[in-house]
Amino acid sequence: YQASIFVGPDEERRLMRELFPACVSSRWHPAFADINSRGCDKRTGMDTLLAHYGIPLAATMAFGDGGNDISMLEYAGVGVAMGNALPAVKAAADYVTDSVDADGVEKALQHFGLI
Repeated sequence: YQASIFVGPDEERRLMRELFPACVSSRWHPAFADINSRGCDKRTGMDTLLAHYGIPLAATMAFGDGGNDISMLEYAGVGVAMGNALPAVKAAADYVTDSVDADGVEKALQHFGLI
């Protein structure tokens, strides 16, 4: 389960401390953030999907551009940040490609010899 809050960073910190102490937030837009139960994020989603299909983690590549993607990018076999990503997202990735609007996914797949 996930909720989205439409508040600034200061109000986000207050809400997380006072109303959502068992949750974590991830900001991927200046106007809002996602709230998830602690331990339930895109990384855990990957684990569920990989276990279901029997795919090894080393064979994965994840793409992201927002704070809610950081755990997934750090966890994947290869984490790719989009060129339009937030600085913290780029720092968490193994590779930074072009922006979404400039065919960044395709360019990353080409870079890694996958297409």
